[in-house]
Order: sequence, then structure tokens, then C-alpha cells
Amino acid sequence: MVTSSSLLHPVRLRIVQVLRDGEEFTTHQIRELLPDIPIATLYRHIATLVDAEVVEIADERPVRGTSEKIYRIATTLANPTAEDLRALTPDELLTVFTVFASGTIRDMDAYLHAGTPELVDDRVNFAQADFWASDEELDDFLGSVTQALLRLRQNAQRDDRRPRRLTTILMPRDTPGQEES
Repeated sequence: MVTSSSLLHPVRLRIVQVLRDGEEFTTHQIRELLPDIPIATLYRHIATLVDAEVVEIADERPVRGTSEKIYRIATTLANPTAEDLRALTPDELLTVFTVFASGTIRDMDAYLHAGTPELVDDRVNFAQADFWASDEELDDFLGSVTQALLRLRQNAQRDDRRPRRLTTILMPRDTPGQEES
């Protein structure tokens, strides 16, 4: 059963980060990417993630008389549709969000360790901004952002351009002074 608590272990979270973005790897390939984790520990945590339905076996191939498994993030968690999301329980939704957020953490870690980070020069930005908006005002805002992003996604590769990733999270907030229900 999919459960967010299965991701609350640092090794399991790192495995999910490796498998994010549709990657498919064997245990030995994951070990190459996470060399500080003993192979027996890696096998144990992958099995936990498979049992929790966070990771699935994408394929198996014969290797020297045995079967080698290839793993990926469960397809229901990797890129769920709006309909998939509506069918999930709160704990399953938290798992999907945790998988998503772990990818963002992995991206930041890769950026910070790729050289000397220059956050201002590289236009790295992460912030939260609270605001009041009706559904119509929010739809208008999101439409503007979507149009601007669609224009940028049409850009061709050039020497003065670098690949960038925009990650957004938008959620309602409780009204100040009101208790959570």
C-alpha cells in the first residue's frame, strides 16, 4: 500500500531521487550513483519501497543465470493525471508530493555540487508569497504564467541560453486566525 511514511528514511528518499524523472535502474546502477550506501542496505530499502508501491519493477533481464530487476518510480506516482490525483487518499497524495519534492531537492543538490554556486548570477530563486485571490483572479494569473512559459519553451538552444527548470507549488492557505479543520 502506498504510504508517505515509507519515504521518511534518508536512504529511501535518496533512492527515489535517483529514480525521479522517469529513470529506470538496476540495483547495481543505483549503487553506482549512491556509492556510500552498502549494497545489502540498498537491496533492503528498495524492497521496502517496492512493498510500499512507491517503486515498481519496470523490467527483468537474465544475467548469469539469475534475473536482474530494473526499477522505476511507480507509474501512478511519477506523473499522475488530474483524475489519478482525485482517486488518491490523503496519504497517497502526500506520497506523490514527497516524490515530486524529492526531485526538487535532488536538482538543488546537483546544482550546489556542480561547481561554485552563484545563486544571484544564475537567477536561482525560491520563495513563498501569500496573497488573496478569487478563483477567477487565480485562473487569470496562472494563464499569464502559462503563456509566458509556453513562449520560453519555444526557444531554441543557443550559446547565450542555458537549460532551466521552473518548479511551482500552489496551494490554498487557511484564513489567518481560523483553526485548521
